[in-house]
Amino acid sequence: MIQFTQPLALLLLIPALAWTGWLAWRSDAFLTPWRRWTSTIIRLVVVLLLVAGVAGLQWKHPMEGMNIFFLLDRSDSVPPTQQEFARETANRWAKGKHKEDKAGFLVFGSEAALETEAATAADAEKIQAVVGTERTDLSAALRLGSAAFPENGQKRIVLLSDGNENVGDAQQAVVHARSQGVTVDVMPIGTRHGGDVAIQKLTLPSTTKKGATFEAKLVATSDSHRAARISLFRNDQLLGQQDVTLEPGKNLFTFPQKLTDAGFYGYQVQIDAPGDEISQNNKASGFTTVRGKPRLLLVSSSPAEDNNLAVALRTEYEVKLGGLGDIPGTLAEMQSFDAIFLLNVPAGDLGLNTMRLLESGVRDFGLGLVCVGGDNAFAAGGYRNTPLEEALPVDMELSSKKVLPSGALALVMHGMEFMNGNQVSRDIAIGALQALGPQDQMGVLLWDGTERWLFQMQKLTDKPRLASIIAGMNQGDLPAFDGLMQKAYEGLLKCDASLKHIIVFSDGDPSAPQNSLLGKIVDARITISTVMIGSHVAPDTMIKMAELGHGRFYDVKSAAQLPQIFIKEASIILKSAISEEPFVPQLAQETELIRGIGATYPMLRGYVATTAKPRAEVPLVTGKGDPLLAHWQFGLGRSVAFTSDAKSKWAQDWMGWGRYAQFWTQIASWVSRRVDASDFNTEVSVDNGEGIIGVEALDSQGNFRNFLNLQSVVVNPKGERSTISLRQTGPGRYEGHFPTREVGAYLLNLMELRNGNLVASQVVGASVNYSPEFNTAEPNISLLQRLAELGGGHLLSPEKDNPFLLGRQKTYQPRDLWEALLRCLVILFLFDVGVRRIDFDRDEWSAWWAKIRVKLGLGSRPVTVESEEGMAALLARKQEVRTATTRVVTDPDEAAPLPDLFASAPKSDDRGTKSPDGSTPAGGERKTTDENPGSDVTDRLLAAKRKARKKR
Repeated sequence: MIQFTQPLALLLLIPALAWTGWLAWRSDAFLTPWRRWTSTIIRLVVVLLLVAGVAGLQWKHPMEGMNIFFLLDRSDSVPPTQQEFARETANRWAKGKHKEDKAGFLVFGSEAALETEAATAADAEKIQAVVGTERTDLSAALRLGSAAFPENGQKRIVLLSDGNENVGDAQQAVVHARSQGVTVDVMPIGTRHGGDVAIQKLTLPSTTKKGATFEAKLVATSDSHRAARISLFRNDQLLGQQDVTLEPGKNLFTFPQKLTDAGFYGYQVQIDAPGDEISQNNKASGFTTVRGKPRLLLVSSSPAEDNNLAVALRTEYEVKLGGLGDIPGTLAEMQSFDAIFLLNVPAGDLGLNTMRLLESGVRDFGLGLVCVGGDNAFAAGGYRNTPLEEALPVDMELSSKKVLPSGALALVMHGMEFMNGNQVSRDIAIGALQALGPQDQMGVLLWDGTERWLFQMQKLTDKPRLASIIAGMNQGDLPAFDGLMQKAYEGLLKCDASLKHIIVFSDGDPSAPQNSLLGKIVDARITISTVMIGSHVAPDTMIKMAELGHGRFYDVKSAAQLPQIFIKEASIILKSAISEEPFVPQLAQETELIRGIGATYPMLRGYVATTAKPRAEVPLVTGKGDPLLAHWQFGLGRSVAFTSDAKSKWAQDWMGWGRYAQFWTQIASWVSRRVDASDFNTEVSVDNGEGIIGVEALDSQGNFRNFLNLQSVVVNPKGERSTISLRQTGPGRYEGHFPTREVGAYLLNLMELRNGNLVASQVVGASVNYSPEFNTAEPNISLLQRLAELGGGHLLSPEKDNPFLLGRQKTYQPRDLWEALLRCLVILFLFDVGVRRIDFDRDEWSAWWAKIRVKLGLGSRPVTVESEEGMAALLARKQEVRTATTRVVTDPDEAAPLPDLFASAPKSDDRGTKSPDGSTPAGGERKTTDENPGSDVTDRLLAAKRKARKKR
C-alpha cells in the first residue's frame, strides 16, 4: 500500500505534465522522431516522480504485534490490596500475549514514572519506581504512556485506576493520545467504603476584635443517617465535645467563640463516627488573629540578658520575650505580631525554613524585622547568602577598603555511604564556600585512592572556579584519618588567618588519628568539629576528635539537617568580622528613627562589620565608618539592623543612658506593621486542587466599588510565593484562583493598589486539611467510561478480558520513498541528456547490440571478408582519378572530360546498370553528363535541406 503525507501537492501534477508536453512540442531542436518521443516520455516520468516526492510518497509496510502499556494507580485513594491486585492482573495479561507482542508498566500518583519499557519479556514482579501518592494525575500518566511506545505495532494503553482525578485533565490527554493512534482501555479498581464521614471545611474569620463574638462553622458530609461526635480544640487544648446526628449529604454546625486576649489562635476540629473506615478526612484546622495593642516578639539566644530591652519596650507595646523555641513555625502564627526582634541569634540556630518565613513575612505581609548584633549575629552568625541577609539593609560582604582578620577553613570529606551521599557532600562544600567571605581562606581534602587536596588553602577571590572544582569531587571510603588530618594541619599552619577551623565529614569508619597529631593541631590554635552522617558504627572516634579539638560533634540522622550545621560551623571562622574596639557612634544623617534623640550617644565596646546596601539609610556609623544603625523598606515591610548589641557585653554604657527606652521605642514604632484595614468581605475556598479567593468590595454607604486593582500574594505551606491578580466578575465582585497542591495552611495578603501604591490590605488564609484523595470513597466509574469512549477502548473485566486478544488490527509502518525517487530522477536525467545530445544511427545501434549479445553469449562475432577483386578495383579507380587530376593541372587546354568522382566500384540500381568499362548498357541511361558530373548528389542534398527547413 502507498500513501501521501502531503496529498494536496498532487494538484501540481496536471499543470506540470501539461507544461512539460507543451515545451516538448514547441521545442525547435532537430531530433529524429524516436529521439523526440523518447525524451518527452522520460521528462514526463521525471515530473511524475518529482511531484510524488513533494507529496510525500510512502510505502505502508505491514507489521505484526501489539504494544500495551499498563498504567497502575498508586495514589492514596487506592487501597494497597487493590494496588497489588492491579499489578497481578497486568502480569497475568502479559503472560497471555502473543510472541511478537510487547508490554510495559508505568506507575502514577501526583506524577508519573516509567517502571519498565515495552518489551517482549514483560513482568512487574515488584514496583520499584517512587511517585507522590497525595494526588491523582491521570493526564500525566496518559501523556507519558503515549510518548513511551515503540514506533512499530499496534498501540494500546490499559488504565488501572479508581478514576478519582484531582489534578490535570485526563479527557484532553486521551484525545491527544487518540490522535497518535493510541487506544485506551480501562479497568476500574478501588474499594467502595460504606458509611464514610468527612469534614469539608472549618471556617473562621481571619481577624477579629478583642472581646467580639464570632462563630466557628463546620461543614461535614455523610453518605448515610448516623450518629457522630465532634471535638473542638483551640491551640491544642480541648474546648469540648458534642454528640450530633448526621444526615446524608452536607451538615452545618456552628460553635460560638469569644476571645478576650490579643494573639494568634489555631482551631482544630475532629469528627468520629462508628464504622468510618477512612480516618484521614475526619480532621480540619483553621486560624484567627485577635487584634489589640501592638505586639512585639523578642527572640534571644540568652533571654535573661536581654530583659532590659524588653522592659524598655513594654512602655508602649505588648512584648513577648522568649528563646529560639518561641519563633513561630508558620506564617499564619507570625501574623499575630507586628514586629520580630532577633537578638544575637545565629543563622544556624534559626534554620533555613525559619529564615525563609521571616523573609516572606517582611516582604509579603508587612511584618517588621529588627536584627540586633552580638558575637553570633550578622557575618559572625553566618547570615551571608541566607534569606535573612536578603531582608536586611546591610550586606555581609565587606568592601575592599575594609581590612579585617581573615578565617581559614579546611574540609575533610569522606565518601558518604547513603543514597546520593557524595552529592550531599558536594552541596555541603559549596554551601561552606558561599558562606565565607573573599578575605577568608578555604581548602578541601579527600581520599579517592590517594590522600590529596582537591584544592589547597587559598583566598576565595574566585568562588565560581572553586565551585566548579567541587562539583566534580568524587571522594571514596577513607581508610584512616591520620593522612588527611596531617595535610589539613600543615595547610592551616601556613595560613596567616586569625581563626582556623577543621570540619570532618564522615560516617566514623576510618581509624582514629594519633593523639599526638591532635595535640599539635590544638597547640596551633586550630579547632576541630566533626559531623557523622549515616553511620553504622559507634561515634567514639568522631566524639573524641571534636572534644580534643575544642569543637562540636554532630550526629546527623538525615541529610536535611546538614545545611543548618554547615552554616553554624562556617560561622566559627567568621568571627573575624567582629571588632571589639570601643568607639563613640557618629551621626551620619538624621532619619525618623533617631529624630529628637540628639547627636550625642554613649560609647559602645564592639560591633560586627557589615556594608550598607545601596538603598539603605544609615543614620549612625561606627568610628571606622561602618554601619551601626541601618534601615530600609523591603517589599511591604521594613527591617532594621543594629550591628552592636543591646546588653551589657558591648552596650553597658547604653543601658544607663536616659534615652535608651526612647531609642528602641522609636525603632519599634517605625518598623512595626502598618495596619491598612480594608472594608472587603473576603472568602477563600478550596475545590478540586484549586484555591478560590472571592472579594465583595463596598464603600461606607454600601455602594459597589468597581474597577479596582486588586492583587494577592499567596504563600503555600512550603513557603513558596506567587502573586495573582483578581478580575472583576460582577458589580463589586472580584475573583482569583491559585493552586493548592500541598496540604497545610495557605496565607494570602489581599492588596488594593492605586497608581502603583498600596492603599489597603487584608490578610486571609485557607487550609487544605487532607489530600483530596480522601474526598470520595468510591471509584469514579463515569469518568472511566468517558475515557474509554474517547480512547476507542472498553471497560475491561479482569476475569473475562485480555487486552492482548481484543481488537487486534494489522498495522502498517510508513516508509518514505523520497530517497529512491531522487535516485531515479538522477538516472532519468542522465538518460534524457544522452538521448537529446548523442545521435546513434541504426547501424551503430545494431553493432552495439551485437557486441552486447556476444558478451552475454547469445551470438557470434561477425567476420568481415574483403575480396581481392574488390580491393584491386578500388586501387585502380584511385590511380585513374589521380592521373586525370594531373592531366588537368599540366595541360589545361586539353578538353579531356573529368572522371565521374562520385562513381565507385561497379554497381547497379533501379535506373540502369553501368558496365565495368564505363559504358551504359542497353535499356539504361546515364543520369549525369560529363558537363555536370555531381548534379544528382547536389540535387539530393538541396532537396534534403529544403525539407528540413520546411519541417522546421
